[in-house]
Amino acid sequence: MRLSITLLIAALLLLVFVVEVVRRRRLSESYALLWISVAVVGVVLGLARPLVDRVSTALGVSYGSNLVFAVVCLFLLVVAVNLSVHVSRLEGKVERLAQELALRDATIVEPSNDHSSDPSAGGTDA
Repeated sequence: MRLSITLLIAALLLLVFVVEVVRRRRLSESYALLWISVAVVGVVLGLARPLVDRVSTALGVSYGSNLVFAVVCLFLLVVAVNLSVHVSRLEGKVERLAQELALRDATIVEPSNDHSSDPSAGGTDA
């Protein structure tokens, strides 16, 4: 009973936190949907404790809370890998943008420094 209440409170707090962070535009909507789904699943798990106990018994897990903990750890591992892939992709984009900006700056600077090869610039050829 205590696990169910704790899970319900945690899920509701997560839901309120996610809504507040989205409202402040600190979290994109796609990630907000993920975390709102997690909160809803937490509420369902908190209300369906007998179902969790039956599933854990069927899977050979001694306590339902152990099964919930294992699933949460697995989920967080998947989220961490997903975020690592996303950060790696963004790092690649930032690197390409920096290179493009450096090339653009180099092409803008080159023509103005190229006065020495211009024959009309008044060089001393005689």
